[in-house]
Amino acid sequence: MVKKILKGIGITFLVLISLFVLLAIWTANKSSAYKETAIPYLNSAITDISLWDPQTLKNYMTPSSIENATDEDISKIMRAFSKLGELKELGEFEFINVSSKAVTGGGSGTYVTYLIPASYTNGDAKITVTLKEEGESFSIYNFNLNSMALID
Repeated sequence: MVKKILKGIGITFLVLISLFVLLAIWTANKSSAYKETAIPYLNSAITDISLWDPQTLKNYMTPSSIENATDEDISKIMRAFSKLGELKELGEFEFINVSSKAVTGGGSGTYVTYLIPASYTNGDAKITVTLKEEGESFSIYNFNLNSMALID
C-alpha cells in the first residue's frame, strides 16, 4: 500500500517536472523567435517615444489602442513621462509572453510582451510593452512606464 502511494507521488512529481521543462523550452523557443525582430523594433520605438512627443507615440501605436484615448489624454501622459528627462540607456529586454487573441474591433492577432528597464536623466523606469505583430513588423498595443521619479 505504501509503495503504491510513493509510486503515485513519484509519478506526479515526474509529470510536474516534465511540464515545467516543456514550458521552459516552449518559452525559450518563442522568445528566440522574436529576438531578431521585436527587440530591434523596441530599441527604435522606445528611443523615439522617449523624446516625449505625443505624435511619435501615436505613430507607433495600433489604431485600436489610440481610438479610446483623446489627443489631450496622450499629451498629458507624455508631459508626465517627460519628467524623466532624456533616455540614457535601456537595460536587458525580458521576454514575458506571447499570445494570440481573437477579439472584435480589429484587435485580433499575435501579441508579444516585454519588460525593459530604462535609465533616464531624472531616474530609472520599468517599461512594459505589448507589441501586436503586423506581418513583418509590429505596432505598440500597450505601453506602460513605471517610475518613482514620476511621483511628486
